[in-house]
Amino acid sequence: MRVVCAGDCGVDRYVNLGIDRPGGIALNVAASAREEFAASDEVLVLTALGTDAESWLVRSAIGRLGLSGAVLERAGTTSIQYIDQLPSGEKHFLRYDAGVLADFRIGAPERALVATADLLVMPVYRQISAFFESVISAPCPGIRAVDFLDLSDVDDPAAFVAGIAAGIDIGFFGLQGSSLALIDDLELIARRHRRLFVVTLGADGSMALGATGRVGCPAAPVPRVVDTTGAGDSFAAAFLAEYVRSRDVARSLQRGAERAALTIQSIGAFPWP
Repeated sequence: MRVVCAGDCGVDRYVNLGIDRPGGIALNVAASAREEFAASDEVLVLTALGTDAESWLVRSAIGRLGLSGAVLERAGTTSIQYIDQLPSGEKHFLRYDAGVLADFRIGAPERALVATADLLVMPVYRQISAFFESVISAPCPGIRAVDFLDLSDVDDPAAFVAGIAAGIDIGFFGLQGSSLALIDDLELIARRHRRLFVVTLGADGSMALGATGRVGCPAAPVPRVVDTTGAGDSFAAAFLAEYVRSRDVARSLQRGAERAALTIQSIGAFPWP
């Protein structure tokens, strides 16, 4: 199994704590995938880093985590997510700087890498839309999984998802339990295109939407929430690792919930010294 995580590998800057940690959706997913998938499986990242001082932290993490792939260097800055950690442990994203990834588009060598993927995982959001379009247009024989985040940066979320759904296999969404109308819209899209959509709802658990109907799963209990950063990313990695093995949606939701529960009990999306 070859898992390619394409997207932002960058720095999570905790403003309230005054610390930097390696992060970014693609790196977070890859870090959890490295633990969730078999040791014999390959986990790779596809990203672009800047020439700034922050890039060393990301490269160090990629090396320590035992990841390979295509990490290209471009003149400019590495992506940074500015975070304010609330007393409840909930993350508050203050600002995001995509850096060199904002204008980066993959070329022939990176398309060749995508063509070897048994599983391709990538986020989509406004700041890296050019990068996403260059990756999603590349031929890929394996499962394509896309994290749509909370869809807060698009004007018409349902139309946006519908425009991408035909080219993917699995979609992840991080929503609130109050987003009932949007969840209904997503379910219609999933059924129409015969796709599997997975919605995480924080403390309200998660659900899968698709042709077989809704499958729900409660959140795994935790003694204390420390930091919710990366919870959805680790959920997605664990869900996918179980799903490619068993195709059991309920078991995959449970495994995702268990992994997310571990993540939110410490600072950062994955352990880091």
